[in-house]
Amino acid sequence: MSWQESLGDLFSATVNQQSLEEAAEMMVSVSEDDLEYHNACVNTLNLAIQSCKNGNNETLLLINKSGYQVHSTEKALEILEDFLTIYLNEYKDATE
Repeated sequence: MSWQESLGDLFSATVNQQSLEEAAEMMVSVSEDDLEYHNACVNTLNLAIQSCKNGNNETLLLINKSGYQVHSTEKALEILEDFLTIYLNEYKDATE
């Protein structure tokens, strides 16, 4: 599965209309017992962040398809970086 498909699935399944914190908690409920899922989440978010930094609008479109709305690649980058930070903090708290 490509990172684009993974990002679309991740946002559709977890973020949608929830807060990033709630989405991260949902992800950690799976990843705390599944290292492969954890690594896939981190990799997907890192690749999406890099795509935004490269000015790729595809990431923006994938986020917006989920129901979560951003209007620029800069805002998409901000959300993705926040989401990754929140997720990693939640994961750390759950696995310590």
